[in-house]
Amino acid sequence: MTWQRWKWTLARRLGIMRADAELDEEIRAHLAMETRQRIEAGDTPEMARASAVKDFGNVTLVKETTRDVWAFTSLERLRQDARYGMRSLCRSPGFTLLALGALALGIGSTTAMFTVFYSVVIRPLPFPGPDRLVTLWEQPPRSSDQNVVSLHNFKAWQERSRSFEAMAAYVQGAMNLIGRGGDESVQITGTMVTAAFFRVLRVEPILGRGFARGEDGPAAPPFVVLGHGLWQRRFGGQASVIGRRISIGGTHHEIIGVLPADFVFPNRRGELFTNQRADYDGRDFRVVARLRPKVELHEAQAEMKAIAAGTAEERPVLNAGWSATVTPLHEQTVGQTRSLLSVLFAAVAFVLLIACANVANLLLMRSTARDREMTIRLALGAGTWRLAHQLLVESLLLAGAGGLLGITLAHWGLRALLGMVSVDFPLPRLHEIGVDSTVLWFAVVLCVTVGVLFGMAPIVTSRRRELSQGLRQGSLSVASGQRRFRQVLVVTEVAVALVLVVGAGLMIRSVLRLGQVEPGFQADRVLTVQMMLLPSKPQFHVEVVEDMLRRVREVSQVVSASSIHVLPMSGFNSSTWYCRADLPEPPRESRPGGDISLVMPDYFRTMGIRILRGRDFGHRDRLDTPHVGILNQSAARKFFGNDDPLGKRLTVSWNDAGEVEIVGVVSDIRHSALHSDPEPSLFLPHTQLPFPYVSLVIRTLSDPLAVAADVKEHIRQVDADQGVARIETMEERVASTTAQPRVQAWFAVVFSLLALALACIGIYGVTSYAVAQRTREIGVRVALGAAPLTIFWQMLRESLALTSAGIGMGLLAAVVLTRYLETFLFDVEPTDPMVYVGVVAFMLIVATAACYLPSRRAATIDPNMALRDE
Repeated sequence: MTWQRWKWTLARRLGIMRADAELDEEIRAHLAMETRQRIEAGDTPEMARASAVKDFGNVTLVKETTRDVWAFTSLERLRQDARYGMRSLCRSPGFTLLALGALALGIGSTTAMFTVFYSVVIRPLPFPGPDRLVTLWEQPPRSSDQNVVSLHNFKAWQERSRSFEAMAAYVQGAMNLIGRGGDESVQITGTMVTAAFFRVLRVEPILGRGFARGEDGPAAPPFVVLGHGLWQRRFGGQASVIGRRISIGGTHHEIIGVLPADFVFPNRRGELFTNQRADYDGRDFRVVARLRPKVELHEAQAEMKAIAAGTAEERPVLNAGWSATVTPLHEQTVGQTRSLLSVLFAAVAFVLLIACANVANLLLMRSTARDREMTIRLALGAGTWRLAHQLLVESLLLAGAGGLLGITLAHWGLRALLGMVSVDFPLPRLHEIGVDSTVLWFAVVLCVTVGVLFGMAPIVTSRRRELSQGLRQGSLSVASGQRRFRQVLVVTEVAVALVLVVGAGLMIRSVLRLGQVEPGFQADRVLTVQMMLLPSKPQFHVEVVEDMLRRVREVSQVVSASSIHVLPMSGFNSSTWYCRADLPEPPRESRPGGDISLVMPDYFRTMGIRILRGRDFGHRDRLDTPHVGILNQSAARKFFGNDDPLGKRLTVSWNDAGEVEIVGVVSDIRHSALHSDPEPSLFLPHTQLPFPYVSLVIRTLSDPLAVAADVKEHIRQVDADQGVARIETMEERVASTTAQPRVQAWFAVVFSLLALALACIGIYGVTSYAVAQRTREIGVRVALGAAPLTIFWQMLRESLALTSAGIGMGLLAAVVLTRYLETFLFDVEPTDPMVYVGVVAFMLIVATAACYLPSRRAATIDPNMALRDE
């Protein structure tokens, strides 16, 4: 129904001849007049009002009709402005494409970054009641670090705590799934858990069941719950798998359940989960628990510290000086990634700010060009709000179209990025990153906000002028207020772009410095093979590893081969306490110690680690001979100072090694990661202290991956049931430690280049528009004898003055803001002068290039043409 038909319907219904803003008052006035007349005629007030309502129709219906009319009017006005705005934008394709490009880049990058930030940091963990889930850790003496938990301490926590509904311990590692019936034996990541694990997380298997109460401990039968992926790959997704038995590490486990496809803990999809049946004193377990309702985190923390103090008194040999700590599972999962993603999100917000400033600048220029059109509309009776409504609708159309393009770019970009990132990339909840309803709502709100933000610029800066003056002036007239506002926008763009470029420069320099770090070993042409040996007697472990190494050394292209239990560049290492045997033993809570590595003979030669003093391990170092060890430089300095450590002894806690004679000193290496300093480390021979975790290191003459198949075959020849967890080169391992800094730097470079490009577009646009506005002035000056070079340098100088102002503001902001990058930088100060000088020079060069063409165009203006056009 058209507005005219609505108006006549209301007029006939109410007996009035208008339907405008006073319509509701007209209803009240007519009803009151009719009611007074009926009261004067003798009716009671109640009867009079009832009769009036009956005669004039239902007042509520009339009022609702009034609201419908005004809603229809607003929608009709919006539709008209949208149609006019579309035609107007289509008539200016250059402006529209430029604005859409800036908005697509700004909104798209912001939406993509928000998707990552929300998926990783904000979105609750995918478990029922995720805010009640916590992790429990032991805390070493005089330290705030988190340490894995002793199984005996876990049992004490489980029995004595009252703050938790349930708690469960788990340990994750490689497990051998032994093949039968033609299936290959494989080594996969498995998790050994206590019986309450799935109850704590409130996860129900899609087939079968989880572990029941009491189904853990040494007397429990071996059960296994399969992950969904392993169930599909190994067993074809058959429901009949429940009740079947599989061999894991030589022990037959009954399959009792299959987990949902979306179950992930912790930060990766579980392949299989076995019930905990071990009983030993080492600290190996992690603990997850669920808080009782209404129990606060600080209350649970206080209780755990009290329980830990009790276990320290009861078992001082193990627990003297140790405490306990409670951390929310969400915080534990996200870790330091929150700070990193916050910095990147702030960077992309700066890009969006520059994009908005650019579009606002374009709209200001366009509104000045449309000044005559607006003046004519004012002359024909349009109000200021009516013109503002039109401009706002056009900016929202731009924001909506740019938002659609941006969301499409964000979706494609994220899919491409996640496709390139490996599953081992150090970003928590990587598999959960994706667009959902929250992200889409964020994008919608962002588009509206951005549309209003840059759309208000021409409205705020416009001023009503005399109509005759506006009609006399051409479209090239421009208010000085708008010109100053545009200049402020450009200065802001340059300042924000400089902050981002400085941040990117610092990160690039940090990555370059990290790449120059010497790890202390030679990573080239070294193949690594990780595995967990099948359970057996200790001496058999030694024989198996020796047999594997003997066969591998016979492979063509192999120079040398050895093993270590935790490979360098793994991000961690084993540690224990050890102290000098010739000095009084220090108190248990203050015992010194350091890293420990179990290696086979020839390890140091294979890895290119220099032996500074003494000897390497040899075949005479056996289970039945006195224990020996080799220190690195840091450990030798820590325990013996300037004394020669050779022949001296350490008391070592590892596997009750007892006294260990030092037979050598080797150079320091960076074991955990390139950015970590060398730690004091003690090397012990695997032949004397066998360990089930073994990683072969194999040096070759050429490409190490070329011998991978032969190495794997020789391992099978030693033990056909032995699976291999991972095969990769040492160079790949070293590169993996710099993966996160490189990605950080890559994102920073992309955002800074986007910001710089948008800022250059802004500088170019303002300079070009200034030339267009001053065409008559330049023509007059040229006609009076001004040299083209003088005109060129003047325009260039004015543009560079804006750039210089932006650079000055940007430097001040960079000094303040880049300190938040300090934790992400390696061997680089946030105020590194080399980066700042290089960025300033780069910004001046880029800004000069952006100003060159408009300035050159100003110098070539023909005065005759300029004056004739004017």
